[in-house]
Amino acid sequence: MAEQNTNGKGLLNTLLILSLVSLIGIIGVGVFTYLLWASKTQPKETKVIEQKPEPGKIYDMGTFVVNLADEEVSRYVRAQIELEYSKVNIELDNEIKERDPQIKDLINTLLNDRKSAELSTSEGKERFRRELQLKINQILKYGAITNIYLTQFAIQ
Repeated sequence: MAEQNTNGKGLLNTLLILSLVSLIGIIGVGVFTYLLWASKTQPKETKVIEQKPEPGKIYDMGTFVVNLADEEVSRYVRAQIELEYSKVNIELDNEIKERDPQIKDLINTLLNDRKSAELSTSEGKERFRRELQLKINQILKYGAITNIYLTQFAIQ
């Protein structure tokens, strides 16, 4: 009888060990599956590198000294203006060089129509730049000016 009791305990211990190993295996598979699923559903942090536009070609229009439209006091502006446009557009490059006198006339006319109070603020300068860009782009056939720079600017 003692033999049966020992044999029954050994069988019981073996079943208990197999049950624990199976339980640990099932839990391990469950954890592995959860981690695999969670890694696929969570968006990974990626660095987004924004490409900045390539700088364009700069054409120096020169320095302009123009009387302003102030009525009470005689004032003038001294401004150096540069135009930026696409480097790859060779036709536009040639057109700007050919239309240099026409563009300079536009600049003189637009500056002459302004009062010193308009051009003394950053908003006024920005309005002048945008209006000049619009007027120049209206006369160009082969492309457009992308930006206008006032590299020197003084009101006297």
